[in-house]
Amino acid sequence: MKNLFQHILIASVILSLNAAPIAVYAMPEPVPATQTDRQKAAAQKQKEAEKRKKEQAKLKAQREKQKAAEAKKREAEKKKAAAAKDNAKKQAERDKAAEERAKVAQERQEAQAKKAAAEQAKEEKALRDYEKYQESLENPKTEVISYFNLGLRLGYAAMMDKLNNAYMGAGTLNQSNALQQLKGGPGAGLDVTYNLEYGHFLFETGLDFRFLNSTSAYGLTATRIDQAYGATYDYMFDNLRETRNMLGIGIPVMFGAQFSRYFFLLGAKLHYELPMGYSHRGQYDIVVTDPALLEPYGMGIHNLNGQTDTKMQFKPIDLSIAAEVGIDLDEWLQAQPDKKKAKKVKPGQRQPFGREHVHYRVSLFAEYGVLNINNTPAALPVAFAGNNVEVNNTNTFLAMNGDTKLNNLFVGAKFAIQFEVPGKKERPVPPPPSYTIFSVVDANTNEPLPAAIIEAHNTANGKIVVREKQISPKGLRQKHALGSYSVDAKAEGYYNTTQTYSIENVGSTEYVTIAMRHRPVLRIRVTNKENGQPVPATVHIYQSDVTEPAYNLVTDSASGSVRRMLAEGPSYRLHIAQMGYDTLEMAIANIGDSMNIQLSPIKKGEVFIVKNLHFATNKTRILSSSEEALNDLYMYLARNPQVRIKIIGHTDNVGKDAANQKLSDGRANAVMKDLIERGIAPERIQAEGRGESQPIDTNDTDEGRQNNRRVEIEIL
Repeated sequence: MKNLFQHILIASVILSLNAAPIAVYAMPEPVPATQTDRQKAAAQKQKEAEKRKKEQAKLKAQREKQKAAEAKKREAEKKKAAAAKDNAKKQAERDKAAEERAKVAQERQEAQAKKAAAEQAKEEKALRDYEKYQESLENPKTEVISYFNLGLRLGYAAMMDKLNNAYMGAGTLNQSNALQQLKGGPGAGLDVTYNLEYGHFLFETGLDFRFLNSTSAYGLTATRIDQAYGATYDYMFDNLRETRNMLGIGIPVMFGAQFSRYFFLLGAKLHYELPMGYSHRGQYDIVVTDPALLEPYGMGIHNLNGQTDTKMQFKPIDLSIAAEVGIDLDEWLQAQPDKKKAKKVKPGQRQPFGREHVHYRVSLFAEYGVLNINNTPAALPVAFAGNNVEVNNTNTFLAMNGDTKLNNLFVGAKFAIQFEVPGKKERPVPPPPSYTIFSVVDANTNEPLPAAIIEAHNTANGKIVVREKQISPKGLRQKHALGSYSVDAKAEGYYNTTQTYSIENVGSTEYVTIAMRHRPVLRIRVTNKENGQPVPATVHIYQSDVTEPAYNLVTDSASGSVRRMLAEGPSYRLHIAQMGYDTLEMAIANIGDSMNIQLSPIKKGEVFIVKNLHFATNKTRILSSSEEALNDLYMYLARNPQVRIKIIGHTDNVGKDAANQKLSDGRANAVMKDLIERGIAPERIQAEGRGESQPIDTNDTDEGRQNNRRVEIEIL
């Protein structure tokens, strides 16, 4: 079926193509037209051609318009895209700038916070250091003090020997009896030592030089037998003296304590004794017993030719126990820190180095040798030649068999100069500053005031510690010393406030919040009662029972308003006598009120008196004190251009009627002339004098006559 339709369609197309020329040939020949028809046909053809041309032009214009619209649209879209891109770029730049600003602000805030934290840490550290220093003053550590000492010793010295029984050699002298007596001698010493003081404890060591001199007296008898002749010789030694010298270099090791000005030392000294000499002097008597003679006979008294400066020998080490007790002389000898006041140093007190570092002390000492230091070789104290009865030679009594004991003793007084060695001194820590943070707030809302001024004083001496400074809402941080203070605060619209505070602790921060009470403001607005327009008026405010005004206020010409803070306490009343309006007087209930006052304008035909208008006596010349009254009248006429007035002059009855009439005319015309000169149109003003014909008060008194002398304004 589908193929059949296709064949039919193809056949139809072929027949239609072949039938077109057949139809043409079948049409009849056109009948020849007339000339008019040809013209019509040509006109019609031309008309159709023009129509097609117009349509083509219109179509072309439409296409161009459409093309232009499309181009414009594309251009608009392009501009829109460019604008959007530009806006996006600008927005990105703004966002970036905002991010940068936020970043800078954050960095600034972080820097400020870091700085504030560093300052706080610094202040806290300063406070800790100061507290630690104060604690060290209250509980001071035991100080180690070092001294170098130079001491001089003088005293009594003794070399105590102990003879054995064999002071005579066997076979030479027969033992008899002996008497020994210790005389002693002078001693001297020089000390160069180091001294350490720790609290009460003392320690001393260094070098010790000493020289000892000691004399011992001996009395003895001896017998000698001459073997050749058989004679016996008796020797009697009387007052035999032996003087010994000793020089030693030692090291002291002493321990002790000091209490106030007193001290003591105990310890030992090790000395190395240098060989020194000894010397003998004395006499002896010889008695001879000869068997060939009946009685003994004497050979006379002989001087002992003893040894002089003969060396002795000592063992290497001399150990002595030593003791010393004394007193410091600083209280009397040391230079005082304040010579003018001559304040003495307390007992045991040490002055700091660099000012008073030299100290003095005196003491008593004793040293006793506990070791036998004799090392002299054994020898006989006296020796004889074989063929001579006199003493040929002598030796020290310390040479008896070489084991004679010898112990030294040295006692006396010592004077020492001490040079103090400066130790590590703890530097004083100044107290950290204290701070006061002031803030000023509204007493009702507790909100910070935008601007306030404070000034602080020291209550003890009245000195200003904070000069007038403006406080921002963030407050004011100020350094303060310890003490009591008062601060005065003032701000616009608030009562002045005084507050006391005190700084009691070092390094503390005192927060002083000043609450200021808002000062009430009296607000007055004056308007015209009829039209509600603002009225520039002078408002006089009186205290009760006071004739002179306490405040003179002038309302604003544009708004008719004025504001003023009144002092608290008294009650007030206000008075308004404005030109062209009825006078108003009323009480002020509250100095914080807002008062809306409506003045009633004086209407046509009403008359009012011009107050405070003054003339020279019996003259028409207006005095300068009338300027305010004239200006008020001018302002009334200027604000009310539709108002016309008559100026009426009046006098008292003093003088002639004609003169008073002329004076009243002149004064009324003088006022009119002044207003015209100020700019009021002449046609709005009339002037008239009525002399003394219309008094309003008696003419029998000065006050009455003054009231009659007046200028009135009549509204026409």
